[in-house]
Amino acid sequence: MIGLELSPASTASAPSQPLAGFFARGEGTHVALAQAPAGGLTIWTEVGVGVAAAMRLDATDAGNRYSWRETLLTELHNIYPIGDLALTGSWSQLQSSGSGLQGSYTGNRAISTSSLTPTASVTVDRAAPYDLWVYFTGRTGGGYCRVDIDGAQSLVNEIVDPAGLGFKAFSTYTAVDLDRRQAVKVASGLTGSHLVSLSNGGAASPGGNNLMIEAVGITGSLDDPRILPPSWVASTAYTMGDEVQHGGVFYTARATGTSGMTAPSHSGGIASDGGVDWRADNRPSYPKLVAIDYASEREYAAEFSIAGNTTILGGQTHGNESLISRSILLDGAVWTPAQGTNGLSVGTTVTITENTTWQRAEGGDIGECQLLRRITPGEARHDITVIGTGAQANFAWAYVGMAPFVHWDGESQNLVFEQVLPAGTTAIDLHVYDGVNPANIDIAGVSRIGITGEFGLNSVSYGIEAGSTAVTGNVLNGFDTILRPNLDASTASGGLDWMAKTYVNAGSFSFGTGDALGFYSRHVLRVP
Repeated sequence: MIGLELSPASTASAPSQPLAGFFARGEGTHVALAQAPAGGLTIWTEVGVGVAAAMRLDATDAGNRYSWRETLLTELHNIYPIGDLALTGSWSQLQSSGSGLQGSYTGNRAISTSSLTPTASVTVDRAAPYDLWVYFTGRTGGGYCRVDIDGAQSLVNEIVDPAGLGFKAFSTYTAVDLDRRQAVKVASGLTGSHLVSLSNGGAASPGGNNLMIEAVGITGSLDDPRILPPSWVASTAYTMGDEVQHGGVFYTARATGTSGMTAPSHSGGIASDGGVDWRADNRPSYPKLVAIDYASEREYAAEFSIAGNTTILGGQTHGNESLISRSILLDGAVWTPAQGTNGLSVGTTVTITENTTWQRAEGGDIGECQLLRRITPGEARHDITVIGTGAQANFAWAYVGMAPFVHWDGESQNLVFEQVLPAGTTAIDLHVYDGVNPANIDIAGVSRIGITGEFGLNSVSYGIEAGSTAVTGNVLNGFDTILRPNLDASTASGGLDWMAKTYVNAGSFSFGTGDALGFYSRHVLRVP
């Protein structure tokens, strides 16, 4: 079957159509590792051509294992910000005062003009074929933006003359004033080096003659240098609004000056490096990231009791795991955090092994656990083995695979996942639960789920499967799925996320010295 990929120890059976399509990986070729704030880790994985998912792993308690807490999806573009553009004529330079999609109306730097004479130019270059975008801020008084490539418009093949102007251009008008961070594809199929020039093409109707530009972007992949802001560098001249990164945090210069000798390390607010004040942000201005799930466990969680004392266990979220050892490998070699051009270490496979002790809330151990996490392009797989070492524990439930996902992303104002397809049953439409918090939907005997939706103009699919592995003494066998289609009775509007969650549940069982738990979960993301 399409996309069936099982470890030798897995007992899962082949999927049936149409669910098999959810386990066919996309055409991405790279994964990457980067530092994240507070000792965490970000794992990037390409889920299609020019599209990647960024998986945030928390490590707020260094004594626990990593927890996969959030996934963001983005198109990968090599960004040429305002600082890279050569400007002629009169441009007003702007800087936003906030961060995030809702925090401000422009990128960290933008330029604006109402005159017809200024130009903004930049040379873009990539060996592989690429498309070209212009990022702008929409205005109720937005005018036309003319685009030239190498001094002509023959290569400008994704826009047309919109109103008998005599040249190709696009309108920057939007019905909402200062509607920030818009993007228009203006050319496709380019290769090599080209000079891109932007100018004011005159007043649009509706609209006006104001032009506000934020950046130029071309197609990218994880091994390209410009998909994230550059690393901070000591003793370097920066202009107000320039963006850098260090230690997994993104920083914006609050004034023009020369950086000091000590890299910024604050995770919030504003602080100095000895020469320049920097505002700390959780996310960069570019790329534009859309949340597809939210802060909750992915790998596993469980509740058990011993002698009337109850413990909930699971990584950073629930705790009660003590970290013994951890190894992080990229393509089989030990990964060492490094600040490269874009802060990423790029390869094809990330392998993280974590050994922990499962513990009782009241004190005492119940077992030794090994979590093997393997990330390849478009896929994250966890294999978990626990050997009992303590008193018999009675498990009320054990979620061996979880997918918390977003139907409506309140920050980007986008619908994301729309439909859930459990194996062997009919599809479940999330919009049916608009504004209500229904009882859990229990789906007996199911451990494979497909979730589908839209990402921009592309479809996105998310397949999750979980099951037992052939470990001697394994006490796990049957599995069910629980779907919570609307956790907070949300609606697909406003600034709040509509969150949902699926659990693959192993049910109740007993586990003691000499027993084993062996299970896996597999997450597959794809954007065609």
